[in-house]
Amino acid sequence: MGVKRRALSRAPLDARNSAGFDAPAGMTADPVILAPLRGRLHVLLVQRDEAPFAGRWSLPGGFTNPSERPEQTAQRKLTEKTGVGAVYLEQLQTYADPHRDPRGWIPSIAYLALIDATVLREEETVARWFPVDDPPPLAFDHELIIRDGVERLRGKLWYSNIAVGLLPELFTMPQARRLYEAISGVRYEPSNFRRELELSGLVRATGEVVKGVPGRPAALYEFGVRSPAWSLRRSRPPAVARAAASAVVK
Repeated sequence: MGVKRRALSRAPLDARNSAGFDAPAGMTADPVILAPLRGRLHVLLVQRDEAPFAGRWSLPGGFTNPSERPEQTAQRKLTEKTGVGAVYLEQLQTYADPHRDPRGWIPSIAYLALIDATVLREEETVARWFPVDDPPPLAFDHELIIRDGVERLRGKLWYSNIAVGLLPELFTMPQARRLYEAISGVRYEPSNFRRELELSGLVRATGEVVKGVPGRPAALYEFGVRSPAWSLRRSRPPAVARAAASAVVK
């Protein structure tokens, strides 16, 4: 007769500091990887295969270790779980609610990146893109983290050149407008969009036009700085963004 085995339950993780007070039992790093895809903003998720939340989708993060900084953990876990290589990660926020993880008090430091969706080789990974406004059931507090990441990204869109890597070196205003609409989730009136983007100081006209196409040739633009930067550039949202703030992309 076979031996009947009893499933072992994991005891909650806990820890105390040198003064005897409760302390975090561990720390995780979670990258929020966003990308425009098919006209909408998407987030990169992986499906958990172990407890807690087995079967649910989550951000591709994990536990830190003493040999690396949290941002290194976020990058390592991103590559291990999705195959996506090195990306620029902006620190988003620390999430330390004692009840965010059923295993114990385990804070997480979240990081944010905006990338080209095509860098994910879906045939080689189980990671998948999901629309940020229609995610599957998520593990932990990852719904909150994603929501905060989307808010941060959209708040920076008109203040910085974070979209620089998602457009060709030379691009037209319609190309830029479609990208900004996908990221922001709003539609812009074309002439207002062009005026506001020119006034932002983020882009400049090159004096060149698209050649070899019928009709009036479109002017070509370029970003003033090619390296992505998340720093603020304006004191308030441009008029085109304020006017379209409640218009959702269909």
